Amino acid sequence: MLVALRDAATDRHTVEWAAQRAAHFAVPLTLLHAVADPSLVAPGTSYEDEVMAGRELVTREAERIRRRYPGLHIGTYLHCGEITEALLGMSAAAPLLVIGADRRDPVSGAFAGSVAVQVALNASAPVVVVPAGQEYSVAGGDRRGVVVGADGSEVSRATLARAADEADAAGTVLTAVTVLGSPPERMKVGASTMLRDVTRRHPALPVRWVVDDLRTPLSALALLGRGAALLVIGRHGKGARSIRGLGTVTHTLLLDPPCPTLVFTRREPGPSAGGPARETVRRSAH
Repeated sequence: MLVALRDAATDRHTVEWAAQRAAHFAVPLTLLHAVADPSLVAPGTSYEDEVMAGRELVTREAERIRRRYPGLHIGTYLHCGEITEALLGMSAAAPLLVIGADRRDPVSGAFAGSVAVQVALNASAPVVVVPAGQEYSVAGGDRRGVVVGADGSEVSRATLARAADEADAAGTVLTAVTVLGSPPERMKVGASTMLRDVTRRHPALPVRWVVDDLRTPLSALALLGRGAALLVIGRHGKGARSIRGLGTVTHTLLLDPPCPTLVFTRREPGPSAGGPARETVRRSAH
């Protein structure tokens, strides 16, 4: 599992969530930090000092995490260049990427970059975007547990299956949300069929089905995801390199995630090593 560390202050909750998950599922964790390309360093600045500062940052954070989780295997990686390029390049081998939500300018409210959105759009692996400023428990959250949208589509079928794996592995409840649209009867039948598939695969998993006929999919997922352990959403297309490839709901949720939000994209063939299914087997074997 790979977590991006931009700086210790603003990414503290992101690194903590990733470490908690890695320890919970007994999987290795790598801390990734990027320093600017030499061509972007201001004149008169020592690039060696920049590299040393970056190395000290990841080493210090790794030591802090080791003290909190003594049995956790932690590695560090320092990249010279864009953090987005590093994450996308390493996503081919990583089972999961974890990154902090894109930051807003405290004065204007404008977003100061789009790293999380671009990584979620183009990564080969699933991506978890963690909101800043609040601690989250991997196996905790409120009574909603893991939240996912279910609308009867093929995209939501795969996303629902991943959300069920996540909830079962974390030992929490699954909340599936269906927002009635046009035609509502077809959507309800499709969603209920998928939920029956979930209960067959995870017979002991508590499943809560919320049918919302008042809100839009965006407002319903944002509301029910607030304070949950995890929100799971799907990504449309395969590396379309445009916001359209994410879908409007996914893109908007990533700008202001209500809780740690997993953007799921299926890799062929089958799930990658370290996914929830394997994590569950590993945890139950000890």
